[in-house]
Order: sequence, then C-alpha cells, then structure tokens
Amino acid sequence: MVLALNKKGQISVEFILIVTIAFVYIGATVLPIATDSAQAAFDVKGVADTKLSATKMVNALNEAASSSGDMKKTVSIVLPENSEISCDGDANEVKYDVRVTGSGGNPDEVNCIPSTILDPQGNPQYYTCSSLMPLVAGASTQFSITGPIFKEAVVEKDSSGISVS
Repeated sequence: MVLALNKKGQISVEFILIVTIAFVYIGATVLPIATDSAQAAFDVKGVADTKLSATKMVNALNEAASSSGDMKKTVSIVLPENSEISCDGDANEVKYDVRVTGSGGNPDEVNCIPSTILDPQGNPQYYTCSSLMPLVAGASTQFSITGPIFKEAVVEKDSSGISVS
C-alpha cells in the first residue's frame, strides 16, 4: 500500500516538472518569435495602408486635373503612426513616407532605408519607407497629411485650381 502512494506522488512531481519545462520553452522560444512576426505583419500593413491612401490621392488629383469643369471628390485616408503623404506644389508627384520598426526586418527591400541608429543586437531601430507616385500635368497641389489619422480628404477643382482639404 505504501508503495502505491509513493508512485502517485512521483507521477505528480514528474507531471509538474514537464509542464514547467513546457511553459519555460514557450515563454523563451515561441513567444518572442510570435511577437516579432506580429510586429512585422503590423509594419507591412502600415506601409500598405499608407501606399493605398497615397494611390487614392493620386487618382483623385489626376481625375481633378483631367476634369473639364469644377469637381469635388472625397477620399478616405488611413495613415498609421509615423507616416505622411505629401505633395509639393512645384512637383508633379505625391510622396509617401512611413517609419516602421526594425525588429520585424525590412518590410519592402526596394523602398525602405534602414536607420543609422542601431539596437543592441546591431539591427536598425527602424526603416523609413518612401515612394514617389507621378501625377499628370496640372494635377499637383500643395498638401501634407500626417498620421496617425483616419479622415475624409476632399480634393476639389474650381477656377482657382486644385486643392486638398
């Protein structure tokens, strides 16, 4: 009888030990990988949201320039934190900039430049992703929209020209 009780206690101790090792493994290995993956996905989404908003602005400005009369168009803009869509009145292009964390890696090898500030592991702290989108002649105006923001931007053409508000 005493022998049977000792085995039950040993099984409980072994079970607790196995569960503890499993939790340590999950906490030390799986959780950091999942966190980095989630941050990388969030960064890619931020770049995609900004690029989509910039594309909407380019399309609205081009439509206004090609319109024969007055027009007004409302565009939904979604910009994450540390992002900007801008157009200089003299340039025939819309520029978007997004700053994303460096922990998830470069979200876009072509348009993202690593910062010179490095983290303790020697990786860039962030990347700055930029792109220029061309406008048709006469579509440029001066505006700058900075995130984080969700808003309705109005592109308007009248006798004084094209404006964004």
